[in-house]
Amino acid sequence: MPSNEAGWFSRREAQPLLEVSEYCRHAGVDEAEERRLITLLGRYASRHELQMNIIRSLRRVR
Repeated sequence: MPSNEAGWFSRREAQPLLEVSEYCRHAGVDEAEERRLITLLGRYASRHELQMNIIRSLRRVR
């Protein structure tokens, strides 16, 4: 890796961690999905990790 690329990683900011149970309450995620996320990610995770791992049921509105 060239020396100018090494500094790219150090300049990135750390992702803020959110409490998984609190995020699920605000996002309207059901309890079974919340338990699955806590098992998968632990008590704290970044917003991106949570959004990528939530499985939402499809709702048909007609």
